[in-house]
Amino acid sequence: MKFLFFFVGVPMMIMSFFEVVDVLPYVQSFDLIVNGHQIELSEQQQTTLQEGVQELFENSLTMPAFAVTFDEIFKEEIQDGTFVLMKFDRVFKVNELPFDELVFKVQPDFQGFNLYRGMRGIFQGRCIYIDLNGKDMQALADCVKALIPVNEGVEQGVNNIDNGIENDIEKGETQHDDDITNDENVTDDKLNEEQNVVFNNPENTENLPK
Repeated sequence: MKFLFFFVGVPMMIMSFFEVVDVLPYVQSFDLIVNGHQIELSEQQQTTLQEGVQELFENSLTMPAFAVTFDEIFKEEIQDGTFVLMKFDRVFKVNELPFDELVFKVQPDFQGFNLYRGMRGIFQGRCIYIDLNGKDMQALADCVKALIPVNEGVEQGVNNIDNGIENDIEKGETQHDDDITNDENVTDDKLNEEQNVVFNNPENTENLPK
């Protein structure tokens, strides 16, 4: 029993690599973050995204990065754009930099990019730089675009705005017609009043408008 306890009590060793591409087989889930919101992907969509990411990293070079991020800055940056999130079930190291999550931004013309390292939900510290070795991210960008669902609410919102504008225009035209009608009624009443003054007392023309 003591012998068994010895093995159970040994902490799990952190697997360390020199290239990020070698860590990809250990990713537990691939997800998309679009403008700060995580997109729910089906199992098939996750497989498609995984294949796109693996193709992107083929022949890539892992290089030292000068970029350093802080969790607050990271949370602000992911509010704008499309990002790929890779989650692991344990801690890994690349060039002695530990992480259990990796995030990067998808930009079609990028030929290199920074990987943000996450540990227990906190993204902070030195980044990992990936050189795509002569290619760009266009293929992955096309793959990601096909996975992002069309937001029907946005289109509906545009329709609602258009309808609102049309209603305002119709309301404005109706109000304008009512104003014209009211002005005509006022003019007719005033004219009748002036005519009555003349007819009832022809000599009293001092109060008539010049």
